[in-house]
Amino acid sequence: MLTLYQFSSCPFCWKVKALLNYIKEPYKTVEVTPFGMPELDFTEHKKVPVLKDSDQVITESAIIIEHINNRYAHLLINEDAKKWTAWVDNTLVHYLPPLIHPNFRTSFRNFAHILQEGQFSWFKRKVVRLMGAFVMPRVATKMKLKHHIEDVEKEFLSAIDHWINNGLAGKTFFGNDKPDFVDCSVFGVLRSSDELGVIELAKSHNADFAKWYNACYPMMNGGN
Repeated sequence: MLTLYQFSSCPFCWKVKALLNYIKEPYKTVEVTPFGMPELDFTEHKKVPVLKDSDQVITESAIIIEHINNRYAHLLINEDAKKWTAWVDNTLVHYLPPLIHPNFRTSFRNFAHILQEGQFSWFKRKVVRLMGAFVMPRVATKMKLKHHIEDVEKEFLSAIDHWINNGLAGKTFFGNDKPDFVDCSVFGVLRSSDELGVIELAKSHNADFAKWYNACYPMMNGGN
């Protein structure tokens, strides 16, 4: 069975999980401790996601996705699909940290949802929540500067409109009557921010997005 080493709120981890859930490929997840990452002692790569497929260790989400598609999913990836998956990785995902972690107070509140019950011991959960709320707003600020994001909410909603108007372009899914590789990528990255206000913001802004997201959810959410 495949084993995915993850952070439960990591958008790139969710991109992998959305694809695995959609193709109904069994896998198990291992939650990685953000500070120290002892669960990744078997590899020098100290970033998630990491996928174990038997004795093979695959790192970097794009390479993991390619491995899953080549070996298990066999979904068509044409040049247009490549363009949109690059947009997911190079544009869409960058809005999430500033939306979720704009300041210590909001970040601390959101970490209560990000850290799942039973994920860590009581003490470790408290430490991770406090440290995360201290670190992530700084990460979000750096990301805004690096990617020239000025009005994060406005630009995020513009990206949602871009996906609906030019990605779906009137179709039920990017793959027409059923989801494909691109639908899984967009859904997965956004699913990482569910219950943190981001999905609710997008749904209230664009009814067609809400319809698409709700249609993807039962197929891609899975039980992980």
